[in-house]
Amino acid sequence: MKTIIKTAALTTLLSITTVYGGGDIAPPVVPVAPVPVAEPADTNPFYVGIGVLWAGVSRDCVTPGCPVVRLKDSTWGGIIRAGYDFNQYIGIEGRALKATLDSDWAETTHYGIFLKPFVPVSERVNIYGLLGYGHTEIKTDCAIQDKFTHNGFSWGIGLEYDFSDKDDDYENHKKNEDDVLEFDRPFDGHGDQETRWGMWIDYQNLLHNEGPDNYKANIVSFGITYDF
Repeated sequence: MKTIIKTAALTTLLSITTVYGGGDIAPPVVPVAPVPVAEPADTNPFYVGIGVLWAGVSRDCVTPGCPVVRLKDSTWGGIIRAGYDFNQYIGIEGRALKATLDSDWAETTHYGIFLKPFVPVSERVNIYGLLGYGHTEIKTDCAIQDKFTHNGFSWGIGLEYDFSDKDDDYENHKKNEDDVLEFDRPFDGHGDQETRWGMWIDYQNLLHNEGPDNYKANIVSFGITYDF
């Protein structure tokens, strides 16, 4: 009986020595969760827009034997625009418009290309400017029908509103539910950097006191945009 007890005690002692004596027993392996890899999101800087506009035109009307009369007219029309955002602060935009509806004596056509600086003032809103070159044609009926054409500087100021928010922009670029995205251009989800729909309203001065009859023309436009 003593022999059996001694054998059991010796076996236990050897087991403890093996465990705590620096043997070659490997430590338990703790599984490590994989780190999500950021996927590049291919954002497209192009956008298009369509809208309606009000146009105001005025000019001096000279009739032989009569004093000079300053005529004013307002019309309605349509506008299309397309642009490219280099980043969240600067872009370029082309626009074309025609105003002929509800006209008394003037019809306005304009094409232009503009540098477009803008400032995001919230996650959904941009304030922007337009500085560029425009071609403007105004057909009038003042005693006789004539057409005035002017090529030169044009400017404007406006506001854009983004219907999406930053979370929507990320969700729209995800291919899988668990994707972690990293945008491939300076993109902060602010202003009019939407991936779908937005709207705008702006004022544009087409020309000011141009030609012998001192033509003035300006527009107020509003409409919707789609960002690709």
